[in-house]
Amino acid sequence: MSSTLRDSAPRGPAAARPGLGLDDYQTVELLAAGLVRMHLNRQHARQRLGPEDRIGSSGALPRAWRTGVTRLWWTALAQQVNWPGDDLDVISACRHPLGSWPIRLGLAEGDREQVLLEGDDLSEFAEQSVALAGRQDVEAELVENRVFALLMATSQANGRTLQEIQAAYVTLRLLLVHHPVLSDLDVIKQVQAMPAAAEGEPYVKDLVRAAYRLQPAPGTVALRLCDHCGNPMATPLVRCQVAGCPGRAAPRTVRTLEGYWVQNRATRRFHHDAGLVEERLFRGAEALAAQLAEDGCPVQVTLERYPLMDTWDGSLHFTRGDGTSQCWLFDAKDTVSATLLGRCFSPPPEPEATRRFLVLAQHRATPAYRADLERELHGRVRGITVTDETAFLRQAGQHARRLGGRA
Repeated sequence: MSSTLRDSAPRGPAAARPGLGLDDYQTVELLAAGLVRMHLNRQHARQRLGPEDRIGSSGALPRAWRTGVTRLWWTALAQQVNWPGDDLDVISACRHPLGSWPIRLGLAEGDREQVLLEGDDLSEFAEQSVALAGRQDVEAELVENRVFALLMATSQANGRTLQEIQAAYVTLRLLLVHHPVLSDLDVIKQVQAMPAAAEGEPYVKDLVRAAYRLQPAPGTVALRLCDHCGNPMATPLVRCQVAGCPGRAAPRTVRTLEGYWVQNRATRRFHHDAGLVEERLFRGAEALAAQLAEDGCPVQVTLERYPLMDTWDGSLHFTRGDGTSQCWLFDAKDTVSATLLGRCFSPPPEPEATRRFLVLAQHRATPAYRADLERELHGRVRGITVTDETAFLRQAGQHARRLGGRA
């Protein structure tokens, strides 16, 4: 998005009158931002006063929410619908698909099936709506921003050169993807590998505290984890609930000194789960490079993870025998809404590359999803090829063979 919440939010009813072309996606984003704020307020209330029962049950309603509800009211007026009656009406509606609301919202067909609340918890669609739209006044208080800041600080503190800082960043970024559960013994090993500290406290420990929560359990603990992505799985779940993950629940024993660390919700959603598609591409690219070498292809394919400190998710370098090289950059995305992704995707101009790709998680890349995405990108984003995991790796292999004269 080109504007922040403060820039784009209406300043009261007069700014949201029918006939001014209200953007229904912006309305949904405002409601989602308000729900995030309510969720945070509820967490703070629990810490101070004990448990609260429901979202929106106490405290003043957030400005983003009030603005979103005002926009709903004007939309209903334009459509001659007597709705909503009050905020509880809207909160109740947030538990139902957007396409079933009393008013008609101009949303893509796939997004009309989404909900903003699952019970009293934020849906994946609601969280991604806020994150993709870059609502800084809300995001600033989400854990994901603090985790990313600490990733950068820890990397910079543990490297003397740009190459060392980049290597540290990749190690830490992959730690969040590979290890949704960490023994405190694993944390000790990581501190030994990256000992840089501020005021006596290792940066790595700050990062772990921000990204995980400690579960006291000295000795040996039996856990139930996904055998593919490693996320904890509650009984009686058998199949992993992460979109696109084929894993199943499996027992795992973890040795600890005093306890183990489990990723908090924000880290799991925005770093671990989102990183699974990146990891699949990394492994696929490495397997492709090995296969090409085994076949005697004269073009060497090398993978770089998170180049320029995560400016892109990855790059593939195709190097001929004469030393000349081409670079493909890629960003991997696994988001619920193709429309929101298309509205908010802004590829960075650096580094230089022969081609740039937006690679969709395989389970998202339906014809309808791609049509919604490409409609939003059209005329705004240039020089980007939209593809899926399988097609991207296939194209990379074909390109390497053509460069090597083996097409």
